[in-house]
Amino acid sequence: MVDEKVKIKCTKCSQVFRERAQRIRPNFQTNCPHCNRLITFDPTVEDRNVRKALLNAKEVRYAIEDARKAAAIAQEGAPVPVMDRSQY
Repeated sequence: MVDEKVKIKCTKCSQVFRERAQRIRPNFQTNCPHCNRLITFDPTVEDRNVRKALLNAKEVRYAIEDARKAAAIAQEGAPVPVMDRSQY
C-alpha cells in the first residue's frame, strides 16, 4: 500500500509535518501546525519546500492511481468464488 501522506517542511520554523497528497494541489493553502504560518502551494513560488511537496504529492497521486488500476485489473481477471451451498 502506498503511503498517502507527503512531508512538508515549513520555511519559517523548519519543522516537518504531513498532509494528504490528494489535498496538495496548486493554490491549496494550509497552516503549519507548529508556527501557524499560512503556506500556499503555488508552483511558481521560489520556495523549494513548496515545490518539492507539490512534486512529491503529484508522484504519490500517480502511484495511488496505478495501484488502483492494478487492483482493478487483478480483480477483473480473478475467478469469482462459487459458494457451495450443499454444506448449509
